[in-house]
Amino acid sequence: MHKSLPTVSTTYLPFRLRLLAILGNSEGLNLEEDVQSLRKLGNIVEIKLLEEPSIKELYRILWREKWDILFFAGHSDSEEDLKTGSIAINSQESLNLQQLKFTLRNARQNGLKLAIFNSCDGLGLANALVDLRIPYIIVMREPVPDQVAQEFLELFLQKFSKGISLHKAFRKAREQLEYLEHTEYPGATLIPEIVQHPTAQPLFWSQDSTGQPEQTATLVWWKQYRKIALATALLLGLVASVFVVSPYSEFLCEPIGNCNVQVTERSINKTLGEVTKLNNEAKSIAEIEDALDILNSIEENINTLAPENQVYIDYLNLRVTLVKRLDMEKNNQQLLIKTEKIAQQVRDETNQDSTVIEMRKAVKELFRARQELQEIKPDSLFYIQSTERQQDYAGIIKIFEKKIEEKCKVPVDWQPRC
Repeated sequence: MHKSLPTVSTTYLPFRLRLLAILGNSEGLNLEEDVQSLRKLGNIVEIKLLEEPSIKELYRILWREKWDILFFAGHSDSEEDLKTGSIAINSQESLNLQQLKFTLRNARQNGLKLAIFNSCDGLGLANALVDLRIPYIIVMREPVPDQVAQEFLELFLQKFSKGISLHKAFRKAREQLEYLEHTEYPGATLIPEIVQHPTAQPLFWSQDSTGQPEQTATLVWWKQYRKIALATALLLGLVASVFVVSPYSEFLCEPIGNCNVQVTERSINKTLGEVTKLNNEAKSIAEIEDALDILNSIEENINTLAPENQVYIDYLNLRVTLVKRLDMEKNNQQLLIKTEKIAQQVRDETNQDSTVIEMRKAVKELFRARQELQEIKPDSLFYIQSTERQQDYAGIIKIFEKKIEEKCKVPVDWQPRC
């Protein structure tokens, strides 16, 4: 008898989980909104709130008690190499995460599945926590305004607590920040970032007290009629094993003798082909993220194959390609936002009676913006936008050059310094 195909394992947080919320140095920040977002979860979360704790107090609480989620809000920063970072736990003391190495490792062994840092410049924090094998980490890539951090946290917790996967809850919450990009905070959707340890399984929040996901109508129906279904399946199986399946199975698996691996490889190969197509035809960052989500779903099956298998190698190569492309596209999107902000400031100046020095400064800024946009490659999602903006900026530069030329027309016997 052959073993059944391996299934994708899933991790569930308990229905009533334990969350440690650390509120660090709050100078210039409004952390009360973060606390309110946590409390809106109600009795499905047991929250321990530490406001500007001492180093000793933080160590003690992490060692003595078990936590499912670790939350930090306050000030933080990353080292230049992004390998680690520090958090300001109170107005006088900061901690580098390397100083919490053994403490956080113990917390992970005691069940810590998710760390959320609603603070600035968190990529170094994420890298340090991945090294400690914390399954999932959510950080802010750059300095983050209060409103963006607060809106994201509330949206994410609302969605994740409803039973959808961590990745999907994160993506939906980030996408809903889009309205802020058109008001006060350009690039708001690019600031939150999720980092996953390679061995982490898909993470869900249980929807009932048994620690399992919410039962669907299909599952309830199956429980009611499974005896009849199993009896029918058993009868059909016995008949098929005598007349059909056995000889066909032997034919397929000879001489390897491991039909399970062959079927797994074929299934994964088909999925990798679909992911490759999705990546090649992607028209948005969200579609690239969808491709990565599909790879996450087949990771458990991949781990059942030997590393020398070509399927295993193809999977790793595709994953690296997708992650690199996602990073590249996010950088390209940030570049478009940055250059457009510069161009808008320059456009505003075209309607004013600017001095020659101001106009030349504006031209210099636009030249630099055009040069940066030329770094976007033709296979990027944003290539067409970048070329259109280069032409647009060239038009603005011509207007300024004409104005400069007009302002510099003076009598021949006097040469201005402009």
